[in-house]
Amino acid sequence: MTGWIKIILLTGLGLSACSTAPEPKTPAKDSTIDFTPIPGKLALPDRVAFAQKDPKWANHTLGGSGESLGTDGCLVTAAAMALGNLGFQTDPGDLNTRLKQTQSFTNQGWLIWSGIDKVTKGQATARYYDSVSSEIIEGCMADGYYPLARFILPSGRTHWAVIIRKSEYGFHMRDPLHPSDQPLIFPRGVDAFKAVRCVGMKSVGASE
Repeated sequence: MTGWIKIILLTGLGLSACSTAPEPKTPAKDSTIDFTPIPGKLALPDRVAFAQKDPKWANHTLGGSGESLGTDGCLVTAAAMALGNLGFQTDPGDLNTRLKQTQSFTNQGWLIWSGIDKVTKGQATARYYDSVSSEIIEGCMADGYYPLARFILPSGRTHWAVIIRKSEYGFHMRDPLHPSDQPLIFPRGVDAFKAVRCVGMKSVGASE
């Protein structure tokens, strides 16, 4: 295993995770970015990385729940990384504001997945699945969609991270709780994932 590869350490019971207006502006997409999956590999461009506890947005509340991005915003943070990698000029604080403006949270502060379509004015979308498998995750990546995977922390809390690539070492992920120079390797197999959603451009891969 090469020196730059790190393993996600899901230790400690104190780790927080997630719960899962006027017409808002569309997050601007950078037209200079040529978004394509990396040829010949199950790998996607890795251009942005956000931490849910970043003080710039950690205290922002999710929907009307009173929960904050810092304690419960891993899913919004993971979605912001997916959209940022797709070329949208957004971050967790900005995305959270847009989702609020489009009524894209439940009363509990859980993300309503159609909000991805709303905040991007239909440019991006989220694929929803009733099951989890390597085939689903790899199929999303082949289509240029970023898989967002849900798993359980040792504390028993739900957590989400975004998958960037798959190698012989496993799934390489950007984890909202663990900022790092390189994507971290998830230390378990696909059977540890409890749910998967995939965020991508409607014009990329199979039509919805």
